[in-house]
Amino acid sequence: MKEEIVKRALNDFIQYGFKTFTMDDLANKMGISKKTLYEHFPSKNDLVEATLDYALEISCKNTDIFVQGEGSVIENVYRNQKKVQEVFNINSDRPIWELQKYYPKTYERMNVETAKADAIFIDKVMERGIQEGLFREDINLKFFKIFYTAVQRMKAQSELFTETEFSFWETIYTILEYFFRILVNEKGLKELERVLKEVKGKR
Repeated sequence: MKEEIVKRALNDFIQYGFKTFTMDDLANKMGISKKTLYEHFPSKNDLVEATLDYALEISCKNTDIFVQGEGSVIENVYRNQKKVQEVFNINSDRPIWELQKYYPKTYERMNVETAKADAIFIDKVMERGIQEGLFREDINLKFFKIFYTAVQRMKAQSELFTETEFSFWETIYTILEYFFRILVNEKGLKELERVLKEVKGKR
């Protein structure tokens, strides 16, 4: 029951917002009493923390999933990013904005954990990309990790990436493309262009 509550809450928080969607709403949609809900989660803050743990488990703690697959590391990253997009079904930065405004401690924990995951992700991607002969070997990895994390955090700033001009997922995929363009050598560029053509053809 607890896991079911967390999964449903994450989906509804993403769809309706962390502030807008209430514990009463969740209990009603799940067909359970508020008493039952509060037995598992004494407060909404506890539930928000639990949904973050679940989201991090999917998208951050299992960073291996992003490089797994029979294709090149570039192809695998794009394919597995698409899977994450389908799991979270988020199409707006509004939920992230509400999390930052109304649950700042949870938001900051999310940033800390995602920054750690980003560093591990880059290590794994770089290792495989170099092994496959797709990436330059002269990349300053320490600098690139800081750069990557900084830009990832910038995308949450709605004044920079307004949704009327930059859709949520288009921003994520564009950032991913530009980062690969920094990393690839001539062989890698050809592979990136091939993957991008395939990815954009499916959108």
